Amino acid sequence: MDVDEALRRLAEADGDRRRPEWCGGRYLAVAYGENLALDVEHLRSLGAERFAARGAAASLYDALDLLADDLVAATGEPVEDVLDPLEDDVSPAGDVPPLSEIVSPRRRLLALLLLGFGGPMDLVTERFEEEHYLGDALAQVPGARFVLLASAAPPHQEFALGVLELGRR
Repeated sequence: MDVDEALRRLAEADGDRRRPEWCGGRYLAVAYGENLALDVEHLRSLGAERFAARGAAASLYDALDLLADDLVAATGEPVEDVLDPLEDDVSPAGDVPPLSEIVSPRRRLLALLLLGFGGPMDLVTERFEEEHYLGDALAQVPGARFVLLASAAPPHQEFALGVLELGRR
């Protein structure tokens, strides 16, 4: 999934326009970074079954919301306080669909991070297992595949987030 697709999914969730092909199924939200409850280190230590209590979702939309909630919780600040400095960097010309359709502060925070407003981000679309922070999550959850994997462009910050689809639809 590239950044445009990710933004469309966030906009669909925000506008209550969830598409059936992304609902149902089993997804797992994973991340890498300081203070994140969904950190892949917990997946390694707890195992997939126990980690699922934190990161399992019944839709891609719910998995994205888990990531957004975890990002906000990790800051220890109200979402608006985290979002406002990032919003200052968004020009009116840059706030176009689907970004302009995302009004939920927590989803908008996730969208802006995916767009690189918190620091350079790479959206990984192939060779997921080679990704430095989350690539080995595939070994922890056999049969899973990444539908979203975003990683801070090295060496800027140690941060990544992803959504695994567990089994095929």
